[in-house]
Amino acid sequence: MVVACLLMMFVATAQASGVPSLSLTSLTDEIPLARYAVQVRPDEGEDNLSDVMTIADDRWSELPESSRSLGRDYGTTWFRLDLQDTGNLRADSAYLLLDYPHYDFVDVFLVSGETVVQSFYTGDQRGFDSRPIDQRTYLFPLEKLNAADSAQIFFRISTPGPLLIPFSLITGSENKIQDRNSSMALGIYFGILLIMFAYNAFISGSLRDTAYIYYLVYMASVGLHQLTLQGLGYQYFWPESTLFDNNFAVALSSALMQGTAVAFVIRFIRLYENFGRFDRIAGTVLLIYSWLLVTGAPFMEYASFLTVVNITGAVSVSCGLYIGIVGWRKKVPYARLFAMAWFIYLIFIAWYLLELASILPTSPFGEHILAFGSVIELALLSIAFADRINHERELRLRSQSKLMDVQVAMNAELEEKVRLRTSELEEANRRLEILSTTDGLTGLFNRRHFDELYEKAYLQACRDGKPLAVLMIDIDHFKQLNDNFGHRFGDLCLIDAGRLIRNVVAGQEAICARYGGEEFVVILPDASPEEAQNKAEALRLAFARHVVTDGANEKIMTISVGLTVEQPVDRSAWEKLLQAADSLLYTAKRNGRNQVAFLRNTGS
Repeated sequence: MVVACLLMMFVATAQASGVPSLSLTSLTDEIPLARYAVQVRPDEGEDNLSDVMTIADDRWSELPESSRSLGRDYGTTWFRLDLQDTGNLRADSAYLLLDYPHYDFVDVFLVSGETVVQSFYTGDQRGFDSRPIDQRTYLFPLEKLNAADSAQIFFRISTPGPLLIPFSLITGSENKIQDRNSSMALGIYFGILLIMFAYNAFISGSLRDTAYIYYLVYMASVGLHQLTLQGLGYQYFWPESTLFDNNFAVALSSALMQGTAVAFVIRFIRLYENFGRFDRIAGTVLLIYSWLLVTGAPFMEYASFLTVVNITGAVSVSCGLYIGIVGWRKKVPYARLFAMAWFIYLIFIAWYLLELASILPTSPFGEHILAFGSVIELALLSIAFADRINHERELRLRSQSKLMDVQVAMNAELEEKVRLRTSELEEANRRLEILSTTDGLTGLFNRRHFDELYEKAYLQACRDGKPLAVLMIDIDHFKQLNDNFGHRFGDLCLIDAGRLIRNVVAGQEAICARYGGEEFVVILPDASPEEAQNKAEALRLAFARHVVTDGANEKIMTISVGLTVEQPVDRSAWEKLLQAADSLLYTAKRNGRNQVAFLRNTGS
């Protein structure tokens, strides 16, 4: 009983309220129609205006105010708007604006009393010239309704895609302002796309990387997709075409976006080189499926294709995000930006689809959500491309630095690249120079760099009138160590020898180098004979007390040292000082090894 009473109260309230009417005296710029327009899905046999006009008010339902979408419409929907104070309408004073460019069929009827004073038949499937106003969205003049103070507008929309309802009444001046602002925003968007396309096309021509080709086709597909979604393609490029219409353009560009995006992701992140078997198989399957969509786009039913391509698009972008995250975890430097690009685009796609499904309320961005997301995504992908180029260039330089036998040619090439390209090569060239002066095993200077430093130190001692000490060092019985314990143990002896020399001969002015094989040389500028002899003896004791071990073998290695100290006078005699130290080294070996041979001024 209570339920019946409540139901009767609800029906009485609905009948009392009726269909709302809109007074045109309140139209100063634009009035959204979500609160005033009502909708109905006609029953079979009610699809003409005379039948719809007789439909009772209680069958008409209000439009949702928080959403711009009624979901996917696979049939026909009628809308009705009751107007008051229409007697003062004049040219350009009021228009019905259907601010969405993709309805297949739109029929608008202006009714005054029981008479249709004007009707319009337009839509994507009827040619662009069927529109009463040359505009990318649908705009209908209402001045013919001025014959009476009240009127009605009935309009029918039939479209297989999403039924969006950004309906409003708008003045001519306000429409011009909005159209100008929209054109400016779209011009900026497509200008950014063209600039990025031209820049990446130039880079692609110089690098000849197939990933860039896929990226350029993907970018062109995004541009075609947005050109179609914004209604510009139909307005300017295929207004009368029967083969290439809006539905075909949306299907083709969506499928191309899928196929080229998957191919681009696989090539850019080097899926087949850097990822496991499962990822490679999944990527291949997705690639084949995406290109099947491209070939099947012209033949599939449009509404079904949209469902498939939206799901596939979300899956493809999610896969791109997954691959980017995996690459990021694998320490691929450019994968971070790559993952961010797809993550941001996935957010915008989800936002767009949730708005279409009326799960999220309508945002001010409306139909431009995908455009915002795509330009951010493409910008991040361009930056990721630049990051990948820099990373691969650095890897090439590291590989080149190991080819010491072509060092001169490499240095010339690196210097040329430094002048022509980026400061990153300067840092790589500096590291290469350090490697070229250092012995890779011991960490001491190599023979070539030692010759340069020693000659400078010798000439400086001549100019300053200060002494210069030279220690020639040789590991005793090194060949036996190699033969008895193996070359790996011998290398360990050389490594420990380099470390002992660095630890004992501490000082910024000392020059320590591997002279060749198991022979080392130390230069001590401004060292007195006593200081040099003490340093040589400390070095000999350090070796004699050190045990070399590789875990399986242990051995104490000793050294013989030839030491000479003099104050250079003859600038051209720098080799004689080395020869004297070398001669003393052989004296120490002949005298029993593990000792320092030092020739004093007295001749001892």
